[in-house]
Amino acid sequence: MNNLKIHSRFIILTVLTLFVISVTAQTRDQKKKSEIKRLIESRNFVFSPQSVTPLSGSTFQLTSEYFLEVNKDSLDSHLPYFGVAFNARFGSTDSPLTFTSTDFDYSIKESKKGGFEITISINKPDDPDLILLSVSSGGYATLRVNSMNRQSISFYGEIEAPIPPKKK
Repeated sequence: MNNLKIHSRFIILTVLTLFVISVTAQTRDQKKKSEIKRLIESRNFVFSPQSVTPLSGSTFQLTSEYFLEVNKDSLDSHLPYFGVAFNARFGSTDSPLTFTSTDFDYSIKESKKGGFEITISINKPDDPDLILLSVSSGGYATLRVNSMNRQSISFYGEIEAPIPPKKK
């Protein structure tokens, strides 16, 4: 009889522990989703790629500090490019995905699975033409860059809040 009481208490304690862990995980996921939504809607985030896949299909892991920073009034891109150029700038050795723009359109569409589809159209007639960013509710993202002058390229990574500049 005593073993039965100990066994039932152990089962109740185990069930309660699993319930608390489940509620904590759901709360953490909800906080992450609301933070991602806030960053996207405020147009203030950084996409940090971890890998890149050019149209040829080979995936490369990125080791350098590449990024795409989105602000309300500017777009700052420092991304590599691997692929075929149909029309390139003469004498340029920089990546066509290293640029800053203040003339762009930004639109958001919420996906059915709780993520976001962001479309950034660059109005300046230069590379690239269109940036498509698919973001999951957890902050993982796929960035696709389309251009009339080059093959498309995709990046995989995460979005996060920008790091504020250090005060001097």
